[in-house]
Amino acid sequence: MNEAKVTTAVSHAPQARGAAQPPPVVVGIGGSNRAGSATDRLLTFALERAAEQGAKTLMFSGAELGLLPVYGSPSTNEVDSAFTDAIANASGLLIATPGYHGGMSGLLKNALDHLEALRAADAPYLDGRAVGLIVTAAGWQAGGTTLVSLRSTVHALRGWPTPFAATLNSAEPLFGSDGAPLPHIAEALTLVTSQVTEFARWRRSAFASPQ
Repeated sequence: MNEAKVTTAVSHAPQARGAAQPPPVVVGIGGSNRAGSATDRLLTFALERAAEQGAKTLMFSGAELGLLPVYGSPSTNEVDSAFTDAIANASGLLIATPGYHGGMSGLLKNALDHLEALRAADAPYLDGRAVGLIVTAAGWQAGGTTLVSLRSTVHALRGWPTPFAATLNSAEPLFGSDGAPLPHIAEALTLVTSQVTEFARWRRSAFASPQ
């Protein structure tokens, strides 16, 4: 788990008007367990933009998601608790996945199934959280079907998928010679991230201004 010091729990209940608002906490979830994958690199870039926008960030890479037990099995571990606790304390999420046979990776789906542990939370599942989506797939059709399935799952978890999602064709170049995302890719990732952080701030400030 890679983190930028998430030091305070996040309340999703309205706060008193005029109360100081803590920075939003954005959790990134990567759905590829391949070391150095394009999916994780793009997610890392998006989280860096979130940090520039004033958010605290936390990332669960695909390698870390791979340590989660299969959902429904009786076993549990520290990664399971850390993952669900992080989501419970998140203001917003960035989820990135490769497209596998028209849908999200099984690694990511298993992780999202573990959010059933939050069914009785004050903010159940992903309720009240903006969720920015990043999909990489070898072809536009695969990217489109993966995005639809991922959005459907986020809706089922009561999350708010952002209006814009970054659907990226990995059959085409994504990165420049310097290793950074190409300008149009960076623009798309920044837009997704901005919608997540802006929604988190709007929701927090809705009850913060004095009447």
